[in-house]
Amino acid sequence: MHLIITDHCAVRVKHQRGAVMNMSLFVLLLLSGLLCSASGLWREYQYINISMSWTQAQSYCREIYTDLATVDSMDDVNRMMKKVNDGYRGSVWIGLQTANQKRWVWSNGEDNISYNQWAPEEPFGSGDCVILYSNASYDYPCETPLSSVCYNESNGYVIINDVKNWTDAQSYCRQYHTDLAFVHNSREQLQLYAAVVDFWEWAWIGLFLDSWQWSDQWNLAFRNWAPGQQFQRLGDCVAMSTTDSGKWVQYSCDQKYHFICHGVDKLVQKQTVRLKLSNDGKHNLTDPLLQTAIMNEINIKLKNLGVENTQIKWRKDEDGEVFHLSKRTVNSRPPCNMNP
Repeated sequence: MHLIITDHCAVRVKHQRGAVMNMSLFVLLLLSGLLCSASGLWREYQYINISMSWTQAQSYCREIYTDLATVDSMDDVNRMMKKVNDGYRGSVWIGLQTANQKRWVWSNGEDNISYNQWAPEEPFGSGDCVILYSNASYDYPCETPLSSVCYNESNGYVIINDVKNWTDAQSYCRQYHTDLAFVHNSREQLQLYAAVVDFWEWAWIGLFLDSWQWSDQWNLAFRNWAPGQQFQRLGDCVAMSTTDSGKWVQYSCDQKYHFICHGVDKLVQKQTVRLKLSNDGKHNLTDPLLQTAIMNEINIKLKNLGVENTQIKWRKDEDGEVFHLSKRTVNSRPPCNMNP
């Protein structure tokens, strides 16, 4: 279920459909402060349909929200695209700008390359992308058509024999798998080497030399460039194209576009929290009367805790539902059970 508490905290709770929430459990969570401490991983995006330069847009977002939009994944890209829902067909500024120095990062946005095994004397300066050959990494020109290694969350590392340049290989891996191959630890490094042990061709992995930074100094380096954009300097600021599936394009920073901020209005304090609760399944929570009764009880508890000037409302997902069924792991105990 989704619950928004304005001027105190906004709560987003996933709940089993057709089940009644244990109110004593919810009150216990309020008392413990859990509902307002588990957020921070979900950015609220705000679409601003005013044309400004990148610097003007940055100042606007910092004054009213948090900053120009920072993006960590394709899920974030898709959520931003849905925000631009007024028929606007241009580009929108996001918070990416040129950095003072380059750094090696993974395609999935992480900058921990301690488990990447460079060949002797590498990186040599031959290119801004990285190939794997005979269990060692080499920097290489990104436009070269080569095989690639994708990572799939279900199947692990997958060799792709169709030759593509690095950017096209990245797009392919994101569309059909998870991303180009990346390595977090020594175990994954061994898994990657095992996957390519009999593959005697050069293949792209997800390491590349990045020269961009987020306006809010966020350190993840997820990028979603349009073809021909990533390894050329065509401008110092970045916008998202609303006509090209959210791909990113470089522009001169003084051009004026609509833009996307992240954060909530500083005059209205809100937060988002996800919780999973178990229930007895005897009540229909789609019943508006039951939803109102639960909300009234929460209001009473908040006032007893000294929380005043608070507005609460249910928040529906895009499918119009407040409650969603969550599959329970077989033989697992409910995550929270207040009954003896």
